[in-house]
Amino acid sequence: MSSNKKGLSPKACIMMAIGGMVGSSIFTLSGVTYGMAGSAAIVTWFLAGMILLLYALNVAELATTFPKSGGVYVYPHEVLGKTQKGKDFAGWIAAWFWLNTSIFGTTFSAICVSTYMESFFPAVSESRLLRMLIPLLWIFLTWFLNARSADAFGKIHNKITMTLLCVLGIYVILGIINGDGANMRPFVSGSMGSAGIIAGIPLAMLGYGAIIAVASFGGEIENPKKNIPRIIVTAIICTVTVNCLILFSTFRMAPVGELVAADAQYYPLAFALGRVMTGKWGWVVSIVPLAALLALTGNMSILIMDASRTVMATAQSGFLPAKLGEIHPRKNTPIAALSVVAVICGFLSLRPDWINIIINAGSICSAVTVAIISVTLMVLRKKQKTGVIAEKGEFRVPGGILMPSVTLVVILITLMLLYFGEGGTTAYLMAGIWFAAGLIIFAVKERIKK
Repeated sequence: MSSNKKGLSPKACIMMAIGGMVGSSIFTLSGVTYGMAGSAAIVTWFLAGMILLLYALNVAELATTFPKSGGVYVYPHEVLGKTQKGKDFAGWIAAWFWLNTSIFGTTFSAICVSTYMESFFPAVSESRLLRMLIPLLWIFLTWFLNARSADAFGKIHNKITMTLLCVLGIYVILGIINGDGANMRPFVSGSMGSAGIIAGIPLAMLGYGAIIAVASFGGEIENPKKNIPRIIVTAIICTVTVNCLILFSTFRMAPVGELVAADAQYYPLAFALGRVMTGKWGWVVSIVPLAALLALTGNMSILIMDASRTVMATAQSGFLPAKLGEIHPRKNTPIAALSVVAVICGFLSLRPDWINIIINAGSICSAVTVAIISVTLMVLRKKQKTGVIAEKGEFRVPGGILMPSVTLVVILITLMLLYFGEGGTTAYLMAGIWFAAGLIIFAVKERIKK
């Protein structure tokens, strides 16, 4: 799908990106980072947002230079490598790492839907069958939404996002009114103290990863060269603001010691609000599961869209069956790729005991993808200067290679700290296995080609 004048409007894309980012992570992983660094986890999420903002600016330049759908594959393929084999390898590895994040992220959100459903319907917690069927139902729902045209999907998704933001606004107000600043002292605490502020960044980055989806469907956006930078920057700034307000309210309502003692790291918002809204006001706590379901639906919809476009791009380049690269003539969406992604997510959702592996592998692969894109922009600037690449985008990141260089350094530091954190070794092992699988697929493709 190439650039065209008609398509998704900037407003629709901004709301889609915000809805995708204010998703499962803030309702779940924010509790994990809280346990690592205490109230200083607000700094963790702010820094993660700033890193993704730097990264988003990098993506914006690449997206305006190559305004095509399937961006995570397209950019390294167009820029890195001197031979066709080198270009194919660069594009495939970037796409393969990002597929881990988007597919596992969709699965993680689907599993969380079942968890939050238990708050509405106690029968869910008593039925293993329901806990298996609910994630499958939500994956089908997001498949159905995405199987429509991009414009129709955008309108539905934006209604979900607006409702979500209204509910979260109520949550923030309740936290500010009923919370106590003493619950946030000492500001730096948790199991890792000050080190936890940095070590939690890769986890928090998962909460902003949906911004990459803007690049993945760049060819479906109205006037992409002009609008993509504005969409990306606006969405990131809005989401960082929303997340920090949510965390501030949560930490005011529940001290980290109580949250960890209650083993509530994966449902911190519900635990925090339930702690202050008791008695006749206890029913108010139900707004958290409602907001969570809206957020999870929006997050899953964007991630599964992103994954399908990445699969489409790799299929069009010969790594996957050609059928997966086809575009539906009326809906203008890759239905076959979307269906395969949904089936894989459905299969993985049947193993909720893999949730920690999913989180750990996703955080590593997300960080690696950011690093690859940063290197891609640095090489693009060099090749543009020497005339090897003639294309130039309408947006250029200020400061030359400073932005991508800073992004790369920060990512390397956070990856190192994550390795020494709790579960870091397992995370790297899983990411290594995923990388090895990608190498095998690439080798098989090259052999078939010969």
